[in-house]
Amino acid sequence: MNRKRLWGLAICVLWAVTGCREELNRQLQGKWQLKTVERAGYVSKVDTVWYNFQSESLFMYQIYRADRDTFMHLYGFKTRPEENGIQLELISYPSPVEAFLPFTDWKERIRTFTVEKINGKRLVLHGDDATYEFVQF
Repeated sequence: MNRKRLWGLAICVLWAVTGCREELNRQLQGKWQLKTVERAGYVSKVDTVWYNFQSESLFMYQIYRADRDTFMHLYGFKTRPEENGIQLELISYPSPVEAFLPFTDWKERIRTFTVEKINGKRLVLHGDDATYEFVQF
């Protein structure tokens, strides 16, 4: 294969990968309500948690607290370390991360997920031996 064709092929592959990344970022944008968490074969139903992807990099984790009839949230950032992966990082705004984590199943301020499925209404993430299924809100 000559160099011109090789460069052309490399540019096409790079363009396709970049296009896929941008497409996933576009599909993620919006508010997603967590419906189920599956861990070790056990499925838990959830309806009080939302992941909000507000731009290519901004993220918000939102929880409804029925015991107080209030919402709590924490902002953070989303990055894309891999083509089918997302990394979410919570920051101490508007409250400390350490005060927020006990209301979640997160052990640390940073979580990495694999995007197993996404379409217009359904998002499935996998991370830390659990599968999280969301619907677009």
